[in-house]
Amino acid sequence: MIEIITACGVGMGTSLLLRMYTEDVIKILGVEARVQALDASQAKGSRADLILTSPALVDVCSGGKAEVMAIKSFVDKEEIRSVLIEYLTSKGLYVESENE
Repeated sequence: MIEIITACGVGMGTSLLLRMYTEDVIKILGVEARVQALDASQAKGSRADLILTSPALVDVCSGGKAEVMAIKSFVDKEEIRSVLIEYLTSKGLYVESENE
């Protein structure tokens, strides 16, 4: 199971929104993952595999165990899907079929 953190400045607003959209995309992709919303400083110290955050907070979230990837629009499921597929493919956890 993959541990994903969605992070924003305070961990109460946009990170929750991104978490919901990320969970939707994960379900569609058929990937087993746990998604949690945190603020950027908590995310950095987490044991997650992946942190999704805004481009402005990438540096704040970086430096820990997790790979950090930027999402420009937290409500754009296609962007979230693309970023997740990039991450999963790089880890050998996803192979995109020709029909997708």
